[in-house]
Amino acid sequence: MLLALALSASPLGCTADEKAPAPASSARPAPSPRAHLRSLQGAVQVKRAAADDWSPAQEDLPLFENDKVRTEAGARADLVFASDGGTVHLGADSLIGIAETRLRPGQQRTDLTVLRGRIDAELERPAAQSLSVTTPAATIQAGREIVFQ
Repeated sequence: MLLALALSASPLGCTADEKAPAPASSARPAPSPRAHLRSLQGAVQVKRAAADDWSPAQEDLPLFENDKVRTEAGARADLVFASDGGTVHLGADSLIGIAETRLRPGQQRTDLTVLRGRIDAELERPAAQSLSVTTPAATIQAGREIVFQ
């Protein structure tokens, strides 16, 4: 049994100059952050898209698609969007998710899902930016005009 293990671990048929082929690397680029957390006050937590647990948020923490942010009673946080500098102020006792964004040519877009609480948004250049906020009951889009659906 010991001999069989030793043989299976050695590269059969390879000379000292030959190397086994490297595993194929993933062609996917690393995801870019959608936003960063700023101006944290009180208990603010983040749940990563691939995580099961909530963790304490930190100043300037990058947020990616499908990450969630929650604030406890008396807490606040700002989300500054990487694509356009727009800011969303997250109020106390709130829960939001960074939604998957479907990019439109020529327009910078931000999509959020508000599960509870209050947000206030500031768009730097409303003519070139779009903010879509989805709640369990409605979708609101803001840019040059506000559309209620």
